[in-house]
Amino acid sequence: MDADLPLADELAALTARLADLLLTHDTVDEAVLALAQALVEAIPGTAGAGVSLMDGWGRRTSTASTDPVVLDADQLQYDLGQGPCLSAWAQQTTMNVEDTHTETRWPTWTRAVADLPLRSVISSPLLTRDGAIGALKVYSPAPGGFDSRAVRVIELLARPAALMLANTLARDSAQRLSDGLIRALGDRDAVRTATGVLMERFHLGRDLALATLITGSRERHEPLNQLSREIIGDAQL
Repeated sequence: MDADLPLADELAALTARLADLLLTHDTVDEAVLALAQALVEAIPGTAGAGVSLMDGWGRRTSTASTDPVVLDADQLQYDLGQGPCLSAWAQQTTMNVEDTHTETRWPTWTRAVADLPLRSVISSPLLTRDGAIGALKVYSPAPGGFDSRAVRVIELLARPAALMLANTLARDSAQRLSDGLIRALGDRDAVRTATGVLMERFHLGRDLALATLITGSRERHEPLNQLSREIIGDAQL
């Protein structure tokens, strides 16, 4: 990004680009990866960037990184239960690490990443009205790799990014719910139809026909909806 641009103009351009990137992706994983890639281009001195979405217990639900070493550094945070990304999410504030070799807040994590080519980190929470849904982070191979402008840019970008990702999460969740309801209704209709087939074929009452269907499912170790569809298919031949 052009460092000569006034910060407000730079952020306006970045936010517009984020909106174009995030709101045009169909899945959460695609949107998270797009954001990680945009961060690398937006923050000077960035060797790699990552984005993690988390549930209410701090468990990752989606993650993306632009470089394998970022993925390694992030994975160590989750394995060890400490690190700037987790703290940014939990405390809902930006974590700025000037040098992992002298950082004292997460001693186990800093020892674990000592051999990685990463020395400084900024991690900022993705905040919505309902709380933090995750965190984004950028890494530099040099100590003190980010100036105060970079910190400010990532903090200001995090809010619109969080809102756009929350929208994508809601859309993705609604789609999964819709798909699940469609499958559930289809299964129910299949069982009802198969029951009717057995009633007609063997002159059974509804309860006995359903019991026969359930017994057949258990004896054949076959899901009830699958057996129902097979019975319907046989009846249509």
